[in-house]
Amino acid sequence: MKIVIAGYGYVGKAVEAALKSYHDIRVVDPAINDDTINSKIYDALIICVSTPEGLDGWCNMQNVYDVVKQSTYKPILIKSTISLEGWKHLAEEVPEKDISFSPEFLRANTALEDFAQQKTMYISENNFDFWAQIFRQAFPDISFKTAAAEELILTKYLRNSFLALKVAYFNQVKDLCDATFTDFETVRRYVTDDERIGDNHSYVTEEKGFGGHCFPKDTAAILNSARDVGEEFSILRKAVSYNRSIRSGLRE
Repeated sequence: MKIVIAGYGYVGKAVEAALKSYHDIRVVDPAINDDTINSKIYDALIICVSTPEGLDGWCNMQNVYDVVKQSTYKPILIKSTISLEGWKHLAEEVPEKDISFSPEFLRANTALEDFAQQKTMYISENNFDFWAQIFRQAFPDISFKTAAAEELILTKYLRNSFLALKVAYFNQVKDLCDATFTDFETVRRYVTDDERIGDNHSYVTEEKGFGGHCFPKDTAAILNSARDVGEEFSILRKAVSYNRSIRSGLRE
């Protein structure tokens, strides 16, 4: 099958690496070539473009909108992080286009390995069978799960938000240990010995708090989505505020 991958960041590279042995893959990205979405005949389109933090923390989906508008009426799978509001906008603006969503949970530095080693892939209900068949060739033992696109959008944001909360929690544990003259590393190890807690995201770095590519923009976006429907999501909002204060060298 001839598949176009739009966007060649760490998600696009991971998708290409997984599928190139099974499908005719063509990458479209202005950073590496002058190709356009419709410069050649293709059977399906996978969107992996960036969706950076926009004005006031909203998810900036302009790159996704631009690709969708350029595409012909082929099955489209969005692997980029998108918002509930952005998905609704697509449904209203281009209802004739066959668009599905599949979230990714990749780390920027180990994206190829993370994608290759994933045990479960989530694909929205619309056109699930088509996209599951494409990826099943590369991952014969993978488990595929499906849900409404809106539920998978929330799944992506809320996983990252929970991990951001965990980072903030252990930073506050560090504050408490420092204030009580106890050894944080001992406390951290013994708390995370509980398998229900685990030691991932429990380490406190020299920079403190959470940063990186995804956590800041994803927590900001989900807080906006929550507020948009009248939900405060106060526990996450407080963690984001605390994180902002320690990342800037201040304490609340």
